[in-house]
Amino acid sequence: MNNLQPLAWFDGGDTYGGDDLHADSPLHYYVVEKDTLDCFTVRYTPNDGAAKYATGFATIEDAKTWCWNHYNEKMQPYIKPDSITDIANWFKAAKPEPTIDDLCVQIGCHLEEVCELLEALGLKDYDAHEQLTIDADHFKNKSKWVLTKLTKLTYQQRIAIVDACCDINVTSVGVMQLLGGVDVLGAQREVIRSNNSKMVKGKFEFDANGKIAKPESYSKPDLTTFVKQGE
Repeated sequence: MNNLQPLAWFDGGDTYGGDDLHADSPLHYYVVEKDTLDCFTVRYTPNDGAAKYATGFATIEDAKTWCWNHYNEKMQPYIKPDSITDIANWFKAAKPEPTIDDLCVQIGCHLEEVCELLEALGLKDYDAHEQLTIDADHFKNKSKWVLTKLTKLTYQQRIAIVDACCDINVTSVGVMQLLGGVDVLGAQREVIRSNNSKMVKGKFEFDANGKIAKPESYSKPDLTTFVKQGE
């Protein structure tokens, strides 16, 4: 995942001669079409050259995934790093049509991370940690009373939630920066890389509560190179 806009696919229809899928990017024009062997072929044409082909895709989704990966690779020299957009696009891919249940579980995950911060500070035995752990579980398990609150959010509450989350982003970066000896951007990119490893062939797996699962492809973030040891 990264801060690229997703490829916008459209049906070629009569204009392009058939029902093939088409997508345009700044560097290539992609066409996914069925071949004579009932597989799918990608025809990709660079803006300054002749068409090339990638063949043998079992499904149209496999072909589209190949196009995304190719598009992503070729666009890397032109992309300005933007971790916030990376994260937002990651969630768009995981939950393209989010529900109240999805929001509920995500809030639970967020509170769980606050609990981990308190543990790292040696505050696991404090009342705040105990209560936040209970609250996180209510959200992650989609308890009726928290779901009811989420379904009744007012517009002003939604604005307040966005304000709080934006401030949390700022204060989190501040904590890392003031901790000292931290490559903040590098650490964030490593966590994004780790999260991306949860995706298998462009798709995610979910547990019973709808939380993104960790398949065999998952690898934990290694932050040791981004945090200097104390002298």
